[in-house]
Amino acid sequence: MYPLNNRSGELIAYLHQNAILHPDSLEVMGVLLGNCVFDPQARMLGKYFHNKLYTVKGELLATSKPEPEPVPQKLSSQSWMRQTWQILDRIKDHICPWVPEKDNWSKSSLVECLQA
Repeated sequence: MYPLNNRSGELIAYLHQNAILHPDSLEVMGVLLGNCVFDPQARMLGKYFHNKLYTVKGELLATSKPEPEPVPQKLSSQSWMRQTWQILDRIKDHICPWVPEKDNWSKSSLVECLQA
């Protein structure tokens, strides 16, 4: 389980086996398919590469450390796998456009983008 942090270094989500999880509830907020990030409505949000999550415009949404953290005991594998499959089932067009790698942060947060 890899923590995802915002520009201030605050924990905003976890990346766990291709699922983006809420840091408190551990509910699935999005999925990673290849290196493409999809929101719960199966819309492509951006890409994840070099331990950074970018919007389709190349703006930073989150960074992660290369070292994983232990998986919390309260994480129900049955629940997050079901939620992840529900999103994956909605993805009908797995387009993977080129995303430029920029240094500037998005004005929208990761959570705002995933819940839009």
